[in-house]
Amino acid sequence: MKFKSLTTAAMFALSATMTLWSAPAAFAAGTDAQQIALGHKLYNAHCASCHRADGHGGVHFAHAVSADLQAPGLEHTYHENDALILRAILQARDEDGDRLDAPMPKWEGRLSQPQAEAIVAYLHTLHAHHGHAAKR
Repeated sequence: MKFKSLTTAAMFALSATMTLWSAPAAFAAGTDAQQIALGHKLYNAHCASCHRADGHGGVHFAHAVSADLQAPGLEHTYHENDALILRAILQARDEDGDRLDAPMPKWEGRLSQPQAEAIVAYLHTLHAHHGHAAKR
């Protein structure tokens, strides 16, 4: 009986260890369905009025036009780096750190970091068929 208990305990420990090893990879991949669903909800509430429900943008604001978030150019523009996309959302700064056109608000203080991350996860679903994946 002791041997069986030890084996069960060892299997449990191994399972827990494997879960811990794989959890960061799953989180980093941004594949959490709940995070994407939250991002979709937040996108619809805060972003869709300018970037449209499907993310294709093109809304004119005097001298500015809202960005197409479906285009594979989003990842290219932001060097396939989610941190730069987050900066665009939270601080209204482009890939070079310059201020985005005035209609784009700074969402910092209105959206939390996890909420902005959820929006980024959702944005990746708008153009996942293009085969681009940003660094996380």
